[in-house]
Amino acid sequence: MSDISMIGLGAMGSALAKAQVRAGHKVTVWNRSPQRMAPLVELGAKGAESVAAAVKASPLIMVCIDNYTATNALLRADDVVAHLSGRSVIQLSTGTPSEARDSEAWITAQSASYLDGIIQPYPAGIGAADAQILFSGSKSVFETSQPLLRCLGGDLRFIGEKVGAAAALDLAGLSSSLGMYVGFAHGARLCEAEGVSLDHFAALHPEGDRIRELADIVHAEAFALGSLHPGASIRIWEECIQRLQAQARDAGMSSEFPDNISGIFKRAVAAGIGEEDLAALIKVLRE
Repeated sequence: MSDISMIGLGAMGSALAKAQVRAGHKVTVWNRSPQRMAPLVELGAKGAESVAAAVKASPLIMVCIDNYTATNALLRADDVVAHLSGRSVIQLSTGTPSEARDSEAWITAQSASYLDGIIQPYPAGIGAADAQILFSGSKSVFETSQPLLRCLGGDLRFIGEKVGAAAALDLAGLSSSLGMYVGFAHGARLCEAEGVSLDHFAALHPEGDRIRELADIVHAEAFALGSLHPGASIRIWEECIQRLQAQARDAGMSSEFPDNISGIFKRAVAAGIGEEDLAALIKVLRE
C-alpha cells in the first residue's frame, strides 16, 4: 500500500503531493484530468485510475479540491464509500465551519476518521519553514499523521477537536484581509482624486507590507495576476466573500460586512477583471 493518497491535483494539490514524494513517502495520486498526474508519476508517485482506487491504496487520504460540494460528490459515490472504513481523511478544501461539521459527521458514520485543514501559504510556499497549516477535528489523526505532514510546512497547528475551528479561523483571517484590500482600493482612489502620489501612500507602510505591494501594482498599472507580486484573483476573493456570507447565515450572525463589500467584487467580475490582482479593484472605484 501507499503511505498516503492525494485526491485533487490543482496548483495546491500538486504542490502537496510533490512535497510528499520528495520527502520519500509512497504516494498515490488521482485527478479528474489524468494529465495532471503525469508529472507526479514521473517523480515516483503512483497514478490511480479512479477515486475508489486511490482511497483503497492508502490508509490516509488527503483531499484538496475547490470546495466541499465537489469533495462530497467524489467521496460519497458508492464505489468509494465501500473502501472508507478504517481510513483517515484529511480535508484541505476550502469551506465553512458548518461544511466541516457535516463532513466530519458523514465520514465518521462510514467508520472512518476525519481531520479538517486550512492551508495558509500559496502553493509555492508549501514545504517552507514558515508555511502554516491549521488543523481541527480528530487529534489522533493529527498526531499519527505527523510523519507524513511535516514535509508540508514548518508551522503545523492543531487548533482543537471542534472540527469547524480551522475553517472559522481561516474565514476570520480572510475577513481581516478583505477589510484591508477594500480599504486600500478606496485609499488609493482618494489619493488619485486629490492629486497625491501613491508613493507617499506606500511610504506610510514598512518595507514588505502588503499595502506597498498593492501600491506598486497600481502605480505600474500591472494588474495581471502575479506580474509584480503573488496573490489570488478578484474572482477567488469574491468566492471568499460568499463563504463569509454563508457562515453568517449558518451562525445566525450579522452579514453586514461581507454584504457591503460584495457589490464591489461583483462589479469587478462583471467588468471582466475577475482574474486580475486585487489591486485592480481600484478600476471599479474609478468609474
